[in-house]
Amino acid sequence: MDERNLARAQRELTAALEPEALMRLARSSGFCERLRTVFPHEVAVALIASMATQKTETIADVLRVFNTLTGHDSAYKPFHKKLSKPSFAEYMRLVVGHLLNKLVSRALGPQEHSALSLFDDILLQDGSSFAISNALQDVFPGRRRPLNPAAVELHATMSVWSDQPVSLAVAADTEGERSYRPQPSELPGCLLIADRGYQDVNYCREVDENGGYVLIRHQIRINPTIVHSYVDGKAIDSHRGRRLHALLARRRKTTYDLDAYWERGERLHRPGPRLRVVCLWNEARSDYIAFVTNLDRERFPPDVLMKIYRLRWQVELLFKEWKSYCNMHAFNTSKASIVEGFIWASLAACILKRFMAHTTQRVFGHSEISTRKTAMTISHHLFVLIKATLDASALREAFIDALKHLDSQARRAHPERDRRLGRLHLGIEPILT
Repeated sequence: MDERNLARAQRELTAALEPEALMRLARSSGFCERLRTVFPHEVAVALIASMATQKTETIADVLRVFNTLTGHDSAYKPFHKKLSKPSFAEYMRLVVGHLLNKLVSRALGPQEHSALSLFDDILLQDGSSFAISNALQDVFPGRRRPLNPAAVELHATMSVWSDQPVSLAVAADTEGERSYRPQPSELPGCLLIADRGYQDVNYCREVDENGGYVLIRHQIRINPTIVHSYVDGKAIDSHRGRRLHALLARRRKTTYDLDAYWERGERLHRPGPRLRVVCLWNEARSDYIAFVTNLDRERFPPDVLMKIYRLRWQVELLFKEWKSYCNMHAFNTSKASIVEGFIWASLAACILKRFMAHTTQRVFGHSEISTRKTAMTISHHLFVLIKATLDASALREAFIDALKHLDSQARRAHPERDRRLGRLHLGIEPILT
């Protein structure tokens, strides 16, 4: 056991759930005006514990956890009144930002020989939606009416190196996805991977101008003008000046790797963004998959681009963890502030569980820990640990017990397969020290 990493992780956890820090967030959000029997820091910790350790559907479920953790005997009505405050959702949003600041650290990294060593980080952008109470359709209108009149969408930017989300937003399902992507000025040295919902050649050019990198899947109807063309790796000069659709209409099962530009007439504010367009044949769908990127052709040939794009599956697994093991679902309440606050608490629970998985790797240093298995198996130990942080007693013992449990019960089942076929096959390694 690495005592230094253990002490460091314990300090991080204590700082993340520190009462004074949470009280400052409560005051800044307006959630705490006067101190009564229901203290804001206890509310936040109890909510996270409830979402992380049991099935939570109602306020009564949270109240039982709150009373068990704190030793209070709070009644339902004042507790409900506290959570009904409009500032409750903002408070929990600030708590999640606080946890991201305190608990997110590097869990993966590239080997020196890997092409991915070029990047300071790899960011995955996506969104996931789910239905909520129909009574909230005016606040959170859904896209799939009349089936789901009310729905929310979670917008996440996930770091591959941290194996954690680094930016989160909760919005109505009808809001556009592009509003929640990282700003180009935030991406120097980083690679952003996104699907077709984020296609925007102007955005790709701005990221490039700011020293960042993009790999974004685009719809095949894009039709830029070709400057340089490589067909199955061979340069074809005759394609210069032609449009992409003219090439794709003639040949199938061919890989096109193009330098292309979009003309002024295609609703661009400035003329001529020149980017790399790669079209790969999809045998299963009998059609092309198109990517727009600014990555170097020599270092990142088309087959490597496809492998890198598959890293995007990690954000889908993150969404699955949220919904399967952290109570990300429709809650039995029609209060918008409570629903949004509960969603933020669910996100906080997932951040805490992944922190425990990564800490186990660093403290024991001999195997990679599965975040999914951690989310499934840590409920009891996490409840004891959270109570120890509130009581300020036996914290070290509870922390060590939880880490030992994960080290024995949550190891990844097929680490060698991960290196051959999974997320580690591009020269990524878990950080075990």
